[in-house]
Amino acid sequence: MPDGKPIVVGFDLSPETTQIAVSRDGEEPESVSVSSTSGQFLIPTVLCVRNDSGDWLFGEEAIRCKNRNAGVFIDDLLGKAERDESVYVHDAEYTPFNLLERFFRKIMAVLRQKYSLDNVERVVISMRDPSDKVMQLVADAMETTGIRKENIRVRSHLQNFMFYAVCQKKELWVNDIGLFDYNENGLSYTQLSTAKKVAPITVTAQITDLSSLLDQNMLETMPDNQLAYCFRTITDKVLYRQILSTVYVTGKGFESNWSDDVLKSLCAGRRVFKGMNLYAKGAAYFGLYEHAEEMQDFLFLTEDMIRSTIAIRMFKDNQIADYPMVRAGTRWSEVNAKTVGILDDTEEVYFTIYHTVKKDSQHVVMNLKNLHGRENKTTRVSIGITCLDRETAVITVKDLGFGQFYPNSYRVWEKIVNI
Repeated sequence: MPDGKPIVVGFDLSPETTQIAVSRDGEEPESVSVSSTSGQFLIPTVLCVRNDSGDWLFGEEAIRCKNRNAGVFIDDLLGKAERDESVYVHDAEYTPFNLLERFFRKIMAVLRQKYSLDNVERVVISMRDPSDKVMQLVADAMETTGIRKENIRVRSHLQNFMFYAVCQKKELWVNDIGLFDYNENGLSYTQLSTAKKVAPITVTAQITDLSSLLDQNMLETMPDNQLAYCFRTITDKVLYRQILSTVYVTGKGFESNWSDDVLKSLCAGRRVFKGMNLYAKGAAYFGLYEHAEEMQDFLFLTEDMIRSTIAIRMFKDNQIADYPMVRAGTRWSEVNAKTVGILDDTEEVYFTIYHTVKKDSQHVVMNLKNLHGRENKTTRVSIGITCLDRETAVITVKDLGFGQFYPNSYRVWEKIVNI
């Protein structure tokens, strides 16, 4: 590859293992290995500090060090981050941030040396269901490797699966898409639906927890033929009368071949793909195409995203129009829109809420009473929108006064709206 070409790195950061996919110069993402073992793409998400030298090891080397009783072994990095749990190594304290920093630094150093990845443009990290706290900690730790913060994204497995699915050939997502994920939490099934007759194309997900039917313990204790029987029973029920273009299968539970006969039976009328790198490649695809023009035709809606766009009616750029303050597809917990306006011959603020899935709209009027005695265009207000949950928005309007002419009354109007 010529020097200086931009590189995108996608991580699948899971509690037990980490995987990496790389795209060079806009090409399709490919899985890469940091292991000395040929074809080994799963990196144990662990660290170990050698007793003799104090060197930090990661992945397979860390496990070998542990097996020789030659160092201090550290696992459950993401759990420690969630619990804000530090560890002590040779009388020194290491916070979850320190541990993640060491882990990422080690991986990125190997990537840069082994694959000459000196021009990493973006890093996207995929995690199963990250909390806001862990997402921030992971992004901050990755920044220490030399990647600029604005070029780091942390996203859920579901978000990256959605992106991965629509980056494939159109015939693979012309109908619904299914995903069976068998990890340490057990089996789950996700079905993606795409509404193609509207603009933008809306991609939604329905997730079914099947861990009570097939869990981690069963994988470790049941014979392969019984596992296959359970899985076949589940697929028969879950996929009954479903029109699917493609079924994807991923997760550590599917590493061996116990499920192969069941998967072959699912190929009637649909494509079936089995692989462990789906989320890492999805992360790399997102890094490649987040701002691409063709991806603006899609709206991805996960369970934590609002389904509506909230617009305020304003006079701007010599015209009255509805200007979006909050857009559908935003995580409800991140909604914090603000603007400032001046009332012109009115005591009302007018909003329109467009529901992207139902394809309808509703109007909300905020009546700003008890501001009499002011001349026209001398009432300045701030308008803010936050969300209590995915379906509930709070619109807040505050009087800001008008300089020395009209002091701030500190009045606040608030309206809770179902969106």
